[in-house]
Amino acid sequence: PSFSPQLRSGVSRSSAFASSTAGSTAGSTTGSKRVFFIRHGQAEHNVFFESGRKEEGRKIIDPGLTKLGFEQAKSVAREPMLTELLQRDSTENEKPLIVVSPLRRTLQTALAAFQPFVDTQAQRGKPVEFVCNADIQETGEINCDCGSPLNRLTEEFSDFSFIDFSDLSEDWHEKKGDYRDQGQLLLKRFNRFKKWVSERPEKTVIVVGHHNIFLANLGISFKNCEVREYVADGDNWTPVFPLVSSHDDELSEEDRKHIGIYGGHAKWKMETWGIPAPARFR
Repeated sequence: PSFSPQLRSGVSRSSAFASSTAGSTAGSTTGSKRVFFIRHGQAEHNVFFESGRKEEGRKIIDPGLTKLGFEQAKSVAREPMLTELLQRDSTENEKPLIVVSPLRRTLQTALAAFQPFVDTQAQRGKPVEFVCNADIQETGEINCDCGSPLNRLTEEFSDFSFIDFSDLSEDWHEKKGDYRDQGQLLLKRFNRFKKWVSERPEKTVIVVGHHNIFLANLGISFKNCEVREYVADGDNWTPVFPLVSSHDDELSEEDRKHIGIYGGHAKWKMETWGIPAPARFR
């Protein structure tokens, strides 16, 4: 994909959103949508990866969140970009769609972050769609990036009747066909996901996914439970907030640490996939 130039310093989120949506409905049958991308919280394999023990992390099948990961996920509901959306009494047309990769760590993140909101909306008679979509599962063909069979998932998450697993096949987790870790296939399935989102009635979409699927298609190296807002108009998905730095002086200490761990990996993955890398990943 070609990565759109992202916002520079001094541009507020509200003005950026207004600018990015100006005229966006022209020629569109569905109009623009707000899309919030969220990477899952710290998972068991991340601890190994970030301590230099990558091979141990890769061996864990469908890892779940750590204690810190659950705390990070709960904090998502307090993210300023989301609080107004989650606190208001939405009308039928304003209800967001929550779409989740079906791996354990993303499901656990979405539940920790949004179950109180989902429960409140259900009590108000305005149920929110909470849908699993295999096209945003993680990219790798290693154990830690593979999910669990559908029957195991539905059993583990049986207490959460609002989760919609209906779009998943029993073998959704097998890395075959469109789910091989190959650049053109990653773009293909993400484009299919974008089309699916464009055909949904909701005007606001919350996407809970993974580092590498976001990296391949958005050109950003996400931190755990980071939230980034885009505006989607058909095939055009434009970043709104937060900003991508123009030079290293704009990076926080946390950003620098993240790039120190993930920057080399991000460049290597983009080269492996044959996807042009952006100038900066944050």
